[in-house]
Amino acid sequence: MIADYVNDLVFGVYPYVAASVFLIGSLIRFDREQYSWRSGSSQMLRSRQLRWGSNLFHIGILFLFFGHFVGLLTPHVVYS
Repeated sequence: MIADYVNDLVFGVYPYVAASVFLIGSLIRFDREQYSWRSGSSQMLRSRQLRWGSNLFHIGILFLFFGHFVGLLTPHVVYS
């Protein structure tokens, strides 16, 4: 009984609360401090090693995303 409540809370309610806080907080920040939305880290990318690391990191994130996407769309028949 408690486990069902916690499961519903963690997987049913919390994601919507977190997404709402993110969206509302982003809109408030954009409304109040418009010019604070910038990439201050772009100066660090002048270094050749950091540019390589940044590109490889983003490629890895894309592989991770598309791997999970394909895994979620694969039918259960393929696994068995």
